[in-house]
Amino acid sequence: MTVTITPQNMQEVQKALREHGEKAVRAIGAAVQASALEITTDIKKRVQRGPATGRTYTRGAVSHQASAPGEAPATDSGGLASSINYSKKAPMTAEIESRLPYATYLEFGTSRIAPRPSWVPAVEKYSPKFQLRITTAIARLTR
Repeated sequence: MTVTITPQNMQEVQKALREHGEKAVRAIGAAVQASALEITTDIKKRVQRGPATGRTYTRGAVSHQASAPGEAPATDSGGLASSINYSKKAPMTAEIESRLPYATYLEFGTSRIAPRPSWVPAVEKYSPKFQLRITTAIARLTR
């Protein structure tokens, strides 16, 4: 699973790139990286610390409280949370991803599993801050 967010003010971004070149690339890139880290951290927190009000089951000698539909997936072994990372793909591009195929199944559900969203709520929560970071980075270039 991979997440992509895009600045809403692309005309301003393009103008800043034309007018300020590499300085704009660095400023916008820093805003992108800060947002990617923040969103990644939030997704992991939702998985590790979110409410778990689903069924309780025992596997071996270990009891686990599952998440209910609509809640972020409740961590069991820690594999999902540890698989979620971000990386810088280009100077102004970051990618948040999980290498586990079931991350997508949990996020959006399947014919047998109701959605357990954690990625979409994290992006929705931090999207306004991301947009503000981009706007602020551009505004600082013109001072």
